[in-house]
Amino acid sequence: MAGRKPKINVNQEVYHETKEHKEARENSTPIYQSQEFEPPEYLTEKELEVWNWLVKIFRGTVNCMVSDADVQLMELYCRAKVATDEADAELKKDNRAYVLVDSGMVDKDGQPKMQVKANPNLKKRHDNALLCLKFFDQLGLSPLARARAGVKGANAKQEENPFRELLNRTDD
Repeated sequence: MAGRKPKINVNQEVYHETKEHKEARENSTPIYQSQEFEPPEYLTEKELEVWNWLVKIFRGTVNCMVSDADVQLMELYCRAKVATDEADAELKKDNRAYVLVDSGMVDKDGQPKMQVKANPNLKKRHDNALLCLKFFDQLGLSPLARARAGVKGANAKQEENPFRELLNRTDD
């Protein structure tokens, strides 16, 4: 018979997590009841709209896992989101992958020389969209970030966890 022999834990008390240990880990998740996020005064109108939308999302959750220390991260998200939207609007006007740019030189006939370059709005939208996803994930707003935070953080509006009964049952 090939393969590894199975490991058998003889001392279950050492390797088995107790109910108290699980509850302590679940209750150690920080809960920030204060969700009064003041916007920085130097945000533009579009950035302020994104800020208000973001704050509304945080106020909709009972267990807000964002504190006042994350205000700068929220500000960076607002800027990246506005830059993404601006680049997307420019791409809707001109969606060419490459654009002609005047090189500032003339050929032998006196015609201006043109240079083919990639559309800068494509890169701007791509880079800022990646930043938005990164900040969204760091703020705990993506599905994966909510899953990483645990069931309590992922289902913040739900007071009862249907899986908790299953995990804490005793088969005596």
